[in-house]
Amino acid sequence: MYLLSLKDNVSTVMNRLAQLLGSSTRANIVELLASAENPLSAYRVAKMYNMNVAKVYVEMKKLANLGLVSTITGSRGLKYTLIDESLRSLAWKLSPRIVAYDDWRSPEAKAQRFRDGLIKVPKFSLMDGPTRGRNRKPTWMPGELNALAILARSKFDKKYRRIGDREYARI
Repeated sequence: MYLLSLKDNVSTVMNRLAQLLGSSTRANIVELLASAENPLSAYRVAKMYNMNVAKVYVEMKKLANLGLVSTITGSRGLKYTLIDESLRSLAWKLSPRIVAYDDWRSPEAKAQRFRDGLIKVPKFSLMDGPTRGRNRKPTWMPGELNALAILARSKFDKKYRRIGDREYARI
């Protein structure tokens, strides 16, 4: 099993796969399709790597015309998958982001992710234990604040009557 790591290789502008394919967009597409178990839409690929959606559609069409990617009609449009297994294995070899699962789980890799700031140390106190409930912001359900505002307004209207501009009398 292979995983995509979250940290890009910042030292090189174009990785080796991008140099081979001639485009970093094409390299990202092939890299993602190589690691995907199911076919993906061009829109999803664009959003996963934060790329221009129109450019991804153009590159997907080019890859499909070359016969490297097959198209499948899904419920919401076309989905793409790699059909060339040699390209898949080449993407795994050349990509800096695709890592074997055993390598990713190794203690050395965990230590490197911690040094890179990808693993956060939870806040804790020796007196209180882990701070699960502390420093938590309240979360609201969609529409909950509007419902509270309407409830407060109706209670206010039951207690007070408007007599002028910014003037109210108790009922």
